[in-house]
Amino acid sequence: MLSTLSKHCYRLLLCMGLGYSGLSFAATEAATETVRLVTEAWPPMSFEQDGVPTGFGGELVNLLQPRLGQQEKIEVLPWARAYSIASSAPNVLLFATSISDERESHFDFIGPIATSKITLYARADDPISINQLSEVSAAGIVGVYRESIGAQLLQQQGIDALLVASFPQQSAKQLLFSRVRFWCQADLAVKHILQDIGAKESDIKPVYVIAEIHLYLAFSKGTSADTVQRWQAELEKLKESGDFARLYQKWFGALPPPLEHHIFWHRKTVG
Repeated sequence: MLSTLSKHCYRLLLCMGLGYSGLSFAATEAATETVRLVTEAWPPMSFEQDGVPTGFGGELVNLLQPRLGQQEKIEVLPWARAYSIASSAPNVLLFATSISDERESHFDFIGPIATSKITLYARADDPISINQLSEVSAAGIVGVYRESIGAQLLQQQGIDALLVASFPQQSAKQLLFSRVRFWCQADLAVKHILQDIGAKESDIKPVYVIAEIHLYLAFSKGTSADTVQRWQAELEKLKESGDFARLYQKWFGALPPPLEHHIFWHRKTVG
């Protein structure tokens, strides 16, 4: 069953409904700044195949790049490193990421580009059932990967029995080897992560949905508003043309693509 979303997630969904229409601007004719492109190995969203970045997010960004006059190589990095780069320098595009309280201070977001459910999984042979998130701590340890939205949501709800890994594949293996009782992962990536470690979807089962989230392209603080607006304008055109939906179907099958589009500007800090 779908849990009650955290206060932040609920507020975020309200903001999405409002669309922040007052913050949409027309792009000017000035040249768009080149942005550095960083992502993580998180198939099918982004990963490397024979040394070439690919996945839904990689293909989407590469569709947008020539429209904006750039053709930079996408860097596929561990999430913590990609996030650190994007948090500390201007003109960096990080994808794909959800919006959280911490990230609101560091990034401007455009999209959404995908929707996913953050889910707790158990081994298929485990009789466990979870009716509310408060039951998790007493039931066992949750495998998460570093800086993930799932880890953040669990910590916000007071779930501290976490085993943190550097890659989601490690957390999946820990579940299958019974080193953790639960694995927290966005559902879009589960099938590909399991294939990557030689496992099957039938080896695990979903036991609780923590939240449904939207994923975005995130621009680091210090990137010009004009650059962000230009990327958003081209993303809108891609959605309106039908090319976005066709790409989404290629990677995610029958799942409905998010066709709305917004800009969420970073929250300014006081002092």
